Amino acid sequence: MPSNPTTRNATPSSRSTTEEALLDALETVLQRDGLRQLSVNAVVEAAGVGKPLLYRYFGDLQGLVQAWGKRRGFWAEVGETGPASRQKPYDQSFRQQIADELVASAEHLRAHPVTLEFLAEELTATSDLSAAFAEARENCRRPFLKTMLGDRRYLRRDNHRVIVIIHAALIYLAMRSRRSPNFMGLRLDTDAGWRDVLNMARELAQLPEEQGS
Repeated sequence: MPSNPTTRNATPSSRSTTEEALLDALETVLQRDGLRQLSVNAVVEAAGVGKPLLYRYFGDLQGLVQAWGKRRGFWAEVGETGPASRQKPYDQSFRQQIADELVASAEHLRAHPVTLEFLAEELTATSDLSAAFAEARENCRRPFLKTMLGDRRYLRRDNHRVIVIIHAALIYLAMRSRRSPNFMGLRLDTDAGWRDVLNMARELAQLPEEQGS
């Protein structure tokens, strides 16, 4: 059967439209079925396109996952809004700056259920897709890590431990908000419950800094 010349020589606009449809379909399947059920067939069916286009534009399913991470992003990292990325001086204490960044990253994460799905599955799945996601996530983090390394205050022991522990706790609670939202009297799937979590994180992040660290 002869090839369709329109498919073979797609215009830039049609290719862009198809790529976006495949990325949207990836999100749809992930939210509906989870990472373990993700497949080429499921994605192309949701996108309404043929398999050859997925392979042509992304190489394979792993390539689609990596492209999603690059184009759609993951979350706002602590340090993303740090001094190196700011046009104007930040006039608050550094601990308040950390608190603002932790809260912003948590709000961004909760608003992106596909990222939460990836993160939750990464803890238990060992598929090539998990590896592709982890690689894409690390690539996404590099600019933020560079920003943090440019400001030594992020690496001070007292500041660093606050960032690590609170950031990890917020990621965990955001994942629970999707699958098991009742946690120690909090309803993580409600705006009120999540607001309580963010207020706690902000208060903890702004505890007095150690002197002479």
